[in-house]
Amino acid sequence: MRFAVVGLVGLCSLAVAAPVPKERADAEKVVGTWRMTLDSKGNSDVHLELDFHQGGKLVIRQTLSNGTMSVYDGTYRVVGNELPYDVKQGTRVKKETLVIKKLTADVLILIDPDGLKEEFARVKPKKDEKK
Repeated sequence: MRFAVVGLVGLCSLAVAAPVPKERADAEKVVGTWRMTLDSKGNSDVHLELDFHQGGKLVIRQTLSNGTMSVYDGTYRVVGNELPYDVKQGTRVKKETLVIKKLTADVLILIDPDGLKEEFARVKPKKDEKK
């Protein structure tokens, strides 16, 4: 009887201690809206948001200097520390793989294929918005 109890306790501790794979944790952590805080040229007044939805949908919103907003729909994945995505821009599709340099609950730093670094901060939902 003692062996059965010890075995059961050991089995339960293994089930509880099983870590979430980093790739899946990062994929879940990237979900949300991110506002660019610093572009590759060091500008902090860029009006660009990335909206990563659960299931791989991506929406990019960019407000140009003349006040016009452009919205691009696409898809993304998280594969290790890479974030391949594609977005439709008019009649063409832009495909690119970004490298995730840093990903925390509040900060996302991406490196594009040309080595340019862009920094983002998570946009906190307003109190009256549903998550």
